Amino acid sequence: MLSADANALVATQQQTLNSLRMKEITLFSSQLGSLAACSSFLSANAFLGLTQQMNYAGASGYQKAVVIFYFLFSSVGFGACLTAAVCSSFVVIWGTQKAFRGRPSSLGRNVSKMYEYRRKMVRLLIIGVLANLLMGSLLQVAKSTHDEEYYDKVIAGTVCVFFVGLCVSICKE
Repeated sequence: MLSADANALVATQQQTLNSLRMKEITLFSSQLGSLAACSSFLSANAFLGLTQQMNYAGASGYQKAVVIFYFLFSSVGFGACLTAAVCSSFVVIWGTQKAFRGRPSSLGRNVSKMYEYRRKMVRLLIIGVLANLLMGSLLQVAKSTHDEEYYDKVIAGTVCVFFVGLCVSICKE
């Protein structure tokens, strides 16, 4: 009788644990779906930045360098956001399918992998957001040609340096 009660308790605990993990998978699916939607919107914004027409005629060396960095950050933003969108969509589809159809012991492993992938996708999204912000501030610098807009250049340059530092610190984590 005692061993039957112990087996029933173990089965109940396993069922409760599997229920909690299924709720976690549902939570991850909704979070990664939202992340994919935000990333796809931001990648479209960065792609629009890549298709921006810039006039190089009469531009100084400083403005040409700013334009080059503008397209560099547009490319980084597009790549990071598109990668986050594709990977998070893939993890939502692949992770839930593997968790539901795999062995019961693989459920915990899938949940831990989804934690890991979510952290990576959020970092990519943050890098994409920062690259889009840098792209916008560099566009302001590239479009300003008059000396009276010196303060705009200083502010945009300071913002660029801050966001580049933030991107580097996020990548190092």
